Amino acid sequence: MNYTKLINLLFPVGASILFAAALFGFKDLNYTEYLFALGALLLIAYHAIQAYNFKEEDKVKQRVYRLGFISSLFLAIAAYFRFTDSNSWIVMVLIYAVTTFYLSFRMKN
Repeated sequence: MNYTKLINLLFPVGASILFAAALFGFKDLNYTEYLFALGALLLIAYHAIQAYNFKEEDKVKQRVYRLGFISSLFLAIAAYFRFTDSNSWIVMVLIYAVTTFYLSFRMKN
């Protein structure tokens, strides 16, 4: 498997793990915090690699990829809130989801 396929596989795998951990988190299982942190780590790594790979593009694409990386850091904060048993993790995931949705339309141009 080449490098670009591996990088493009990070997003769906990380998002699936994150989604599953968020769903099972309401059942108060012991291991869901770790699954959530793993999914968040994969998504943060994906956004960091994308921001690094497209640093030679025009300014608009650079800005969009950097904002994607910055918004993925909200997932790290959400993982922290999961470990502290705070319900604020839901707000952090919502912020990430809304900014990712917005940035997906910005990349269409």
